[in-house]
This record gives sequence, structure tokens and C-alpha cells, in this order.
Amino acid sequence: MGRLTERLHATAILALLFLLGATRAHASPPGYFVDSTQANAERPIDRVEAEGDFTLSIHRRYEDPVGARLLAIAEATYPPRDSLVVIAIKRGFEVGSDSARTPLWWCDGLGVSRVPYAITAGALEHYMKLTESFRSHNFRGAWTRNLFWTDLSYRASIAPRDEYPFQGGSVANVYVAEMNLSWGYDDGTFVPVSVAHRIVVLARDGTVLDVEGDGETNEHVYCSSHRGPFRVERVMR
Repeated sequence: MGRLTERLHATAILALLFLLGATRAHASPPGYFVDSTQANAERPIDRVEAEGDFTLSIHRRYEDPVGARLLAIAEATYPPRDSLVVIAIKRGFEVGSDSARTPLWWCDGLGVSRVPYAITAGALEHYMKLTESFRSHNFRGAWTRNLFWTDLSYRASIAPRDEYPFQGGSVANVYVAEMNLSWGYDDGTFVPVSVAHRIVVLARDGTVLDVEGDGETNEHVYCSSHRGPFRVERVMR
């Protein structure tokens, strides 16, 4: 009963955070890049695994083929690698050996404890693979430690805009992609929940004009019901 109450509490918090959204942080496109392989990869429009202790919910929305193509580009847009490396070094974060030959979307955390700096296709794939592994009772990503539950939620949408505020003015005839991702788990001691929000503004030809929200991930850490009341909160940036 205690675990059920805790999960309902965590779900309510996530729902509220999604409604409120994270504080926008403008980020200039210079240094950003698009992974062309990921931009052309197929991804599920909807996928829900609601049964059991390791759950996920994925929903992607677009109005037409142009929107589908541009949303894929938005999801394949990565922040400057050097910037994330500098953050990791300054703060003493551990990024893991798997950071060597892949676009970085994080600068802190290993396996199940990885915190997203930016919502990207790579981030979604990471948490999906962990969920699939845990559902198969393989807890290698959690250092072989059994978890009580994990929950992944991803919602992305894109729509055309006649006009959008941009660099003190506005830009016309663009597409705006909005992405929300949350990842939480209970390891029996703590219940970390990361909530990220991202907006990508694109021209119809696929040019990325602006990225907002990167580095503003909120990580809330609660104490598991096995320990008692406790909470810590931090923001990535």
C-alpha cells in the first residue's frame, strides 16, 4: 500500500510539472548539430507499456509529413559537446565511458541515474532500453540492483506558426516542436525524478533556428517509502 501511495504521489507531481513546464532558457544554435542518422530513423508515434512495475508512455504528435520530418530533426538536434564536457569537469560529474563515441545529451550520471541535459532521440532511446531491460528482469543498467519501479513519460508535438518571438523580434512561417520528458525510479533508498522541457524552432527546410530549455532539467529526489520523508531538488544548469 505504501508503494502504491508513493507512486500515485510521484505521478501527481509529474503531471503538475508537465502542466507548469520548465523555465525557458534561450540557447543559440551555434555549436548545435543535427545527427542525420537519428533524424531519418523511425520512431513510434504512440507506445504505452502500463502493466507491471516498469512503465513507459510515449506520444508524438504532428499534423502532416512536413511536421513528422521536422519533429525528427528537432529530436536529433544536440547541444555543443564541448559545453557539456566543460560542465561535467567543473562540477565533477561522471558521464561514463559510453560518452566517447556518441552525441552527448547528458553531462551527469550513469545508467539508470543519468540526468538529461537535453531531450533528444538519444535520451529517449536510453530510457526506453533501460525500461525494456528491467521489464525482462535484467537490472544491469542499475548495477544489477533490483528496482521497485521505473517510469518513463515522453510527449512531443510540432505545429506550424505564422509568427514566433525570436531574438528580440519575431520570425514568420516556422514550425515549433515542444518536448517533455520525465524519468523516475525507486531503488529502495531514493526516488529520483528528472523532468525536462525543450522547444525547438525550425524553418520549413529543416534549419534549426532556436533551441530553448536545454540545461533546465529539474531533478527531484525523494526518499523511498522504505526510509521515510525526504526531498532534495536541483536544476542542471
